[in-house]
Amino acid sequence: MAVQDPYALFEEARQQGPNPFRKDLVIAAEEVWGEVISDLPAINQHIEQKIDQSIAEVRQKYLSKVGIVVKGDKGTGKSHAIRRIWKKIEHEGGALFSYISPCANPKIIDAHVRFHLVESFTHQDSHKVTQWQQFAATLISSLKGTDYEEAYKEYIERCSQPNELKKYIQKTSSGSSLVDLFGALAEAILENHPELDYYFTKAALLSLLGTALAAQVALSWIKGEDSPDVKRFGLPEYSLEQHQTRNIWVIKQICKLAEVASLPVIVWFDQAESSLADSETGDSAVVVVARCIDRIYFDCTNVILLSCFQSDKWREVLQMQGGIPDRVGQRILEAKPATAEQMIELIQMRMNWFYECKGLNFNNYPRLYPLEEARIREIAKAGAGVRTLLKTCAEAFEMIGLVDPDPKPVALDSTFVDPDPKEKQKKQVLETYNELLNKISPPSKEDEKIAAIITCAMKMLPKSGTANVVVNQVKAVGSSSTHDLHLITSGYDVKQGREVTIGVRICETKSAKTFNAVMKRLTDYRKYKITRGCLIRSTVVPLSWKIGQQLKQQLVEHQGGEVVVLEKEHIRPLAALERIYEQSADYGFEKEELVSLVQELNLVTDNPLIQEILSAPNQE
Repeated sequence: MAVQDPYALFEEARQQGPNPFRKDLVIAAEEVWGEVISDLPAINQHIEQKIDQSIAEVRQKYLSKVGIVVKGDKGTGKSHAIRRIWKKIEHEGGALFSYISPCANPKIIDAHVRFHLVESFTHQDSHKVTQWQQFAATLISSLKGTDYEEAYKEYIERCSQPNELKKYIQKTSSGSSLVDLFGALAEAILENHPELDYYFTKAALLSLLGTALAAQVALSWIKGEDSPDVKRFGLPEYSLEQHQTRNIWVIKQICKLAEVASLPVIVWFDQAESSLADSETGDSAVVVVARCIDRIYFDCTNVILLSCFQSDKWREVLQMQGGIPDRVGQRILEAKPATAEQMIELIQMRMNWFYECKGLNFNNYPRLYPLEEARIREIAKAGAGVRTLLKTCAEAFEMIGLVDPDPKPVALDSTFVDPDPKEKQKKQVLETYNELLNKISPPSKEDEKIAAIITCAMKMLPKSGTANVVVNQVKAVGSSSTHDLHLITSGYDVKQGREVTIGVRICETKSAKTFNAVMKRLTDYRKYKITRGCLIRSTVVPLSWKIGQQLKQQLVEHQGGEVVVLEKEHIRPLAALERIYEQSADYGFEKEELVSLVQELNLVTDNPLIQEILSAPNQE
């Protein structure tokens, strides 16, 4: 059997893709909790060490709280350094880690932080135990050495293995006795820590049960979500309006309770500049985030507030009054560009990943093939960030043609002119889009985030619109009200031959009362000057919601509105596009350029969710 030329095999693999230098360009939630193809611990190691030191100081009570700013230019590894903090906690414990993604609505940023703080603790450590479960078990173990040690000895002995403790509790208690047990445990903990809140402590302890209904209801309650089963598990009911006033209070309770367990709480605000600005107050995204961090700093202890800022954006925060910069940036750490040797090692790691994925033997190729080491060193000497280097390498990787047996490395020449730059851009968009499709987790309970994704997608529709509607305007309502519409889109319905204005509301609530309030707004066509209301929801409206059913019937049967079923596989592609749009500069696109490419590729036009929203009910 003839041995195939390794360079011909390489060329075949290169054409198939993916380009190893276009993967994991941007660190976001999926990369924080998952894996990345290249990360060098030596890059910005000083940041990791200083944060570790701050965590230890808070744990040992030398500090009650600390605000840390990590600043630096794009692509200098700020997020990679903080991601390594989680990876250490994932294996060693000793703290609770949360990742706060950019906020879609500045009016509800406190609720956004609360939601993502609670959601972050549902991620598992290396022992397949969630942070919540570890937290709850550590709280129970705090009863050791107290008057309650003998009574709860069987539980305390199992605290080092939370899953075993969970199984033991489920085996020995059930139904009302299970709820009573967690209530009694909460009372025992409060005996030594009367400053804690009984119901909050009980809810946190219930999280030990993992995927059980009791745990899910407890976490929904902590997040501020509606749940019809709250009273069943001995927790007080609050309206959405009441929940809104308790956002910082909940964060404070988490931090206080974690202090009992000797677990400092890390709250990481990544990509501060990617949150949305407040159009009413004129506050920029970074100012909105800084004010939120400051509110948490004032009210909470046992907390490390981490935030990442680009250097120029941090200067904007420095202009704020009232001591905010001093609290948000109590400690300032600066990301440094990678050295030439570190850049070369990163490039080699990515090439090794490519060789492994394609079943190629790296020993068959020169070092760093098909790239040129000297040019990499030049880029490093110029002080460029890793992201700049990866973009340059990505372009060079796509330039090579079929090589001969005596290959020459490809120069990283920025003056190279592609014969068809538009096609290259389309390929880049599709490659980035497909990569995100495979790993992005579409939001399931965040009405505001889903609305932001749909709004962004609507704005990417071509001028010709869909087969049914030519869209003229898309406007986000951006209200602080929990019941208002999310967006209003207007245009011309081609099939009906008339102007239409569609009011859209996403409503995933489990509360009949909240649903009724939302539907009353959605059916008020006169107030919002709409011709059709569109409710988006992933689950059916329960038959037991009598008023809700009547309002739904009014919308659909009497007002020509519709109910669109939200399916994950339909929102996922739109979530990927919104991610690329919001971080377009990081992916190497201008926003207007990206919109044009998305329109040409019909990535939004053919989406079933968008088509359903825009088409009249009788056109489906």
